Amino acid sequence: MNPVIVTFLGSRGPYPGSDDMPSVLISYGGKNILLDVSEGTQHRLLEVGKSVASINTILITHMHGDHVLGLIPLLQSRSLAGITTPTLVVGPAGIGTYLIKSFEHLYFYPEYKLVVNEVSNDKTCEGREDLIEPLKELTRDSGGAVSIVSTDCCKTIVEGPFKIRAFWVKHSIPTLAYRVDVSGAISICYVSDTATSDDVANVCSNVKVLIHDSTFGSDMSDKAREYAHSTATQASETALKCGAEMLILYHVSPRYKNTETLLNEARKIFKNTYVAEKYMKLYLIPNK
Repeated sequence: MNPVIVTFLGSRGPYPGSDDMPSVLISYGGKNILLDVSEGTQHRLLEVGKSVASINTILITHMHGDHVLGLIPLLQSRSLAGITTPTLVVGPAGIGTYLIKSFEHLYFYPEYKLVVNEVSNDKTCEGREDLIEPLKELTRDSGGAVSIVSTDCCKTIVEGPFKIRAFWVKHSIPTLAYRVDVSGAISICYVSDTATSDDVANVCSNVKVLIHDSTFGSDMSDKAREYAHSTATQASETALKCGAEMLILYHVSPRYKNTETLLNEARKIFKNTYVAEKYMKLYLIPNK
């Protein structure tokens, strides 16, 4: 079986002029999922040998600029390149309005079918197994270029070999995290921008890789609480609760020029921990 490849196109918190803000690519079997689209993401895609044509599924966690400001340019580039394959964008309620209004003000409209799948703001996941079912493909057959559909929290969206489950986490604005299961063999949880939460441990149980907000060190736990972020220690505690195989510290504040302190802090609790770096790749082989 071919490996699932996770490529970090950006890994740090926002900073003026930075080209290292959140975006992660998951690739398998010629299919690609993009998680968050910070400024300059399409340039970084080209740097790792991927074109905008290769992206058909985009998952947005929330509407802070360092996670979404590269989305409109990427969608427009697909039209400029003459790409006609459909695209799915999943995100919090309101992302559809953001895209439609942006298209209107920029005098641009996609020349391909764009499905915007808004996740409802019902934040309860427990006891919602009845909602786990695929997104109906017929939603892609609307007459207009852009369709806006709604999916309940924790419902599974099926896109090729990927099963995507969105769930809410605790941040300063409505924010999603995602569990992506690939071909029934590899599971990845992407949890960017969140205060520590038991919901993550519940939904991300037994994942192979947990990518988790680690904006601050434990010496700045007050700041983490104030801005609804996590410390490296809290991320490692969550990984332990999840039963994850690997933890990747993510969305690290640019104040940390040297990340060894955060790494050492996390490894005291969860040994198999690494710090995300721009262009870092993980090759994930299914367990035998």
